[in-house]
Amino acid sequence: MDYLSEIIKGVLIGTANILPGISGGTLAISMGVYEQILHALTHLHRETKKSLSTLFPYILGIIGGIVGLSFTMEYLFESWPLQTNMAFMGLIFGGLPAILTQIRLPRHKDGSPGSLTALAAAFFLTLVITTALSLMKAEHGPEVTLKLGLLPSALLFLIGVMSAGTMIVPGISGTMILMMIGYYKPLLSAINRTLLSLILADFSAMLSQAVILFPFAIGLAAGFYLFARLMETLFDRFARITYCAVLGLVFSSPIGILADLPRACFTAKAMVSGLGCFLAALFFVLWLGHEQ
Repeated sequence: MDYLSEIIKGVLIGTANILPGISGGTLAISMGVYEQILHALTHLHRETKKSLSTLFPYILGIIGGIVGLSFTMEYLFESWPLQTNMAFMGLIFGGLPAILTQIRLPRHKDGSPGSLTALAAAFFLTLVITTALSLMKAEHGPEVTLKLGLLPSALLFLIGVMSAGTMIVPGISGTMILMMIGYYKPLLSAINRTLLSLILADFSAMLSQAVILFPFAIGLAAGFYLFARLMETLFDRFARITYCAVLGLVFSSPIGILADLPRACFTAKAMVSGLGCFLAALFFVLWLGHEQ
């Protein structure tokens, strides 16, 4: 059962990472798997077998969420936008009990400031910053053309590092940032063409796309390690104040998730069914945490 629940959590994290306004990192914290994944990433070279065993079900789920559910989620967001967004809000808020426990019961040797003022400042700082970011319109920037070359490859590497950072650091929607700089659709299109070529056994087309995407993949790998080390250090040494900051991310998430929805979505029927989706998702996360 634990293995299946880990795959399900991976699916939800992967799906969240391709949706504008939703942070996969925040969702991972809410489901109680964030620090476990961080530890496995940063200790991959020391505890290879154990880390791979920990990461495998999450990676399997994340790939399944990105590849298998992307079209389904696109349909759900187009057909039932409020209900689908409310479900993701429920997934995030379902982790509140676990986060509050980490704040209320500090760990041994936690270096976080003990004053209520410092803890409140961490909460309100992230609340204000992420709310401001959420209210920014993720307009598509001029779309770039992915091609070979030293400069384009170097840019793709840096974008890979940045994308990994947005996946690791809670509260930041990497999809929104990629849309703003014009790389979201080109990267998504290149990845889809690579997968389609693989399915059709068109290896020459797959190789041509894979060569272009290689710097991006290397940047992702480097970014995952660097940002995972940073976040692991924060949780290890300053867990209480870090979780206060995460609490600010959780409470700002409704703005990020609902900000771009048109007013026509907020009908009485949609709001009632949306509330049902919120509660169902919230209790689902609580049940997953209990199973774990």
